[in-house]
Amino acid sequence: MKFQFTLASIIFFFLLGKAICQTYPGTMINISGGTFTMGNNNPPFMFDDQGPEHLVTINDFTLGETEVSNANYVIFLNDMASLENLVIEEGVPGDWSSDSTEIANGHAWSIMADSTLSGLWSGEVLIKLSDIAGGGQHPLNRCWIEFDTTSYIFSVVEGYENWPASWVNWYGAMMYADYYGLSLPTEAEWEYAARAGQQLEYPTNDGNLSYSQANYGTGFGGPSGETYLSPVGELFPPNPFGLYNMAGNVSEWCLDWYDANFYQTCIDNNNNLNPLNDITPEDVEVKVLRGGSHTYPGPFAMSSHRLDTPPFVTTDHMGFRVASRTQQLNSKKELQLPEIINFYQNYPNPFNPITSFGYDLPEDEFVNITIYDMIGRKVKTLVNSSQTAGYKSVQWNATNDRNEPVSAGVYLYSIEAGDFRQTKKMVLLK
Repeated sequence: MKFQFTLASIIFFFLLGKAICQTYPGTMINISGGTFTMGNNNPPFMFDDQGPEHLVTINDFTLGETEVSNANYVIFLNDMASLENLVIEEGVPGDWSSDSTEIANGHAWSIMADSTLSGLWSGEVLIKLSDIAGGGQHPLNRCWIEFDTTSYIFSVVEGYENWPASWVNWYGAMMYADYYGLSLPTEAEWEYAARAGQQLEYPTNDGNLSYSQANYGTGFGGPSGETYLSPVGELFPPNPFGLYNMAGNVSEWCLDWYDANFYQTCIDNNNNLNPLNDITPEDVEVKVLRGGSHTYPGPFAMSSHRLDTPPFVTTDHMGFRVASRTQQLNSKKELQLPEIINFYQNYPNPFNPITSFGYDLPEDEFVNITIYDMIGRKVKTLVNSSQTAGYKSVQWNATNDRNEPVSAGVYLYSIEAGDFRQTKKMVLLK
């Protein structure tokens, strides 16, 4: 079954959408930018794509307080249907129940964008209302969005309005975000928000992970032994930035193409400001997902953990939240150099046992960065060499020039780069 469309309606949609932005029905959280250590040099076994750790600077942006809910996604679908921009194809009902009365009429449909639309989503499936991957899953893993063949209206099964929109692929998430003049977060923005200015190991209220803090691992010995979603923003506390369900529930689509070596590429190319991997892979085309899910065990919910999945895939454990920004992202294709020299406060501070120093070089310079104790004795030389322009970082592991551990206390660190001189304080805890 296909909606009829006209060129006039398509033109009207895009003109209206760009001139008068639709109001996003959810809540956005303002996040102040900053510099943080992205990645993990000591990830759990087999998660070796989380390194190397590197400093990343993020500009101010906003991020959805929660994942996009079924109720909010239905608003979008009905708007698209009214603009005649959807193709609705009958499919095979899912197998979440042996009782045919449990299989609602609306669940046997695949919803896709009309192939005449321009954009990354052109002709792509947005959401599947019937699929149960692999079969035999719990009835609560079904999609709760229904389609009425008589009225051509989408609705949510009563009681599941506030569950996260799942069975939405990357294209469906992108089209939704664009409709509201928004975007998906980059994986750097997502991790920055997850760590919440405290370098949190897990994106929870205190950086730890338990079944009272997140919906995760129910398929791997969780508290109930069942595997299904939970309402957004209700059962678990937010992280310190006020963001709910960053750990567990659904894995969240990011803007980036996945590249296991992207972190090293950023280091090599001095791409440390708002990095984005927008280069389509030459082999397996997969997008980044973050945050674990209700089915995956705890390590998948780490702030640093990276998942990768083809953008056309839909499952019950994948969803998304939206973002917005005013500053330009830096891709692998277009790298920007800093305009002035900056030397940032170390992070974290206080620290134990490793801290990072970020600095910006607008031009090639000979750079010296040295650690001193409070009476001015040299402790460690971190950098003493010519360096090319770009966004730089270096770490200190609380050892002296002889690689011996130093005692706790207050230390000074200074930089010399051309005519630039600056000294700051930091605190080592033991």
